Amino acid sequence: MFKREKVLVPATSGQVGEIAGALIGEMNFSKEEARAIIGDLGAFRRNVRGFYSVYRIIPAESSRLPSALISWGATYEKLFGKKPDFSAIRIPEKLEGLGPVRLIVVAREIMEWTNNRPLQGTQEALKKHFSCWQYVNDLDHEITTNDRDPKNGSYAVWVRDVREADEEFANKSEDDLVAEQHTGITVLERQLLEADYFLEKGEHMDRENVTLCSGSRYRGGNVPGARWSGGGFGVGWCRASLRFPHLRSRRVWA
Repeated sequence: MFKREKVLVPATSGQVGEIAGALIGEMNFSKEEARAIIGDLGAFRRNVRGFYSVYRIIPAESSRLPSALISWGATYEKLFGKKPDFSAIRIPEKLEGLGPVRLIVVAREIMEWTNNRPLQGTQEALKKHFSCWQYVNDLDHEITTNDRDPKNGSYAVWVRDVREADEEFANKSEDDLVAEQHTGITVLERQLLEADYFLEKGEHMDRENVTLCSGSRYRGGNVPGARWSGGGFGVGWCRASLRFPHLRSRRVWA
């Protein structure tokens, strides 16, 4: 049997013209900027290829995702001064009927940028934009279990786009959620979510409740929690058996 290969059908001249026209309309360069681009056309072509690769890897039906990835590139640049490579990232399927959702993109480059201390390094990066506090001195030393980890490569998850943690998980402890085979947010995902939400809206999440970061565990078995409290974004902890109305997990779809 012959292997069926996917064949790329070239864009029509009309489509290319529309794209070129849209790009030209956005190219409002000064003389100095134009001179700089002409002086380094190689870098300009690399940037164009990076832009093109984002659109090539996204399914056509997922029209929101290219802008989401571009937005996450800007978020990482504001946190770490660098943009990750998203050319090979897999975007999970977005389920219908969830209401507003937000993509969280966790880049493998965080490991390098934080000297293999992604939690503490990201917490320090957040401090460039707002106050932060934490219960332990070193988050990476104490939070030793995470359901998903950038050391295994870049990945993305969906989460409900709500300021306060998911109301449906109020009064459910970590032990309850484990029994339900719940997939909850990790500390790193919650840190990045805080950054992305703040940089977009200028507001902070969980001002009234606590996100139970049920996708992570402290070395002693306790569970991290995150919220805006005391004028800063904080990472604390609670027992795995603790349940009360304002302690709520955020479910993720990976």
